[in-house]
Amino acid sequence: MERDVHSLRRTLPLLAVATAAALVLPSTTTVSAAADVLLSQGRTVDTSTVESGSYPGGNAVDGNLKTRWASVEGADPQWLRVDLGETSTVHRVVLDWEAAYAKKYRLEISDDGVNFTTVTTVTDGNGGTDDLTGLSGHGRYLRLVGTTRATSYGYSLWEIQAFGTTDSTQPPGDTGTPSGSTGATTSSRVAVGSVG
Repeated sequence: MERDVHSLRRTLPLLAVATAAALVLPSTTTVSAAADVLLSQGRTVDTSTVESGSYPGGNAVDGNLKTRWASVEGADPQWLRVDLGETSTVHRVVLDWEAAYAKKYRLEISDDGVNFTTVTTVTDGNGGTDDLTGLSGHGRYLRLVGTTRATSYGYSLWEIQAFGTTDSTQPPGDTGTPSGSTGATTSSRVAVGSVG
């Protein structure tokens, strides 16, 4: 019993110090990151070419998997550029290809629609749906550049969907880009009219 009393006498001052420290230290507030939203639907689209007036670029962001964008046949490279409406961080892009898909392509992002940085490159496309995740591109304009066609036709997309956060929805001080990252896996600066 006496040993328990001595042990308790030694423990009580330590508990008091720990409690006092917890009361004095400032509390930290956790700011949760904004949830990703669909950034591309209904936005303005420009393209390098269209196969005909039936297949404009806007079809690729209309939310309808029965309409599509198609480029001219037999020419590389071709591109489709989406104006996201404001500067955003893109974390994921889903591409729903028609039968005329890209075997090789890249996704690029830009603040001004002229100078682009590569976000990711695909060299083994097999058509269908490409769900590209883990991206960290930051800018207002997202561009898909097809560099090698898988068929003798052009490039044809049912839909391109970009998911992420706009700068206006991100918590203060959160750039949406991991520390030390440039927001891209590789970099290239290309003028809009001359992709290659």
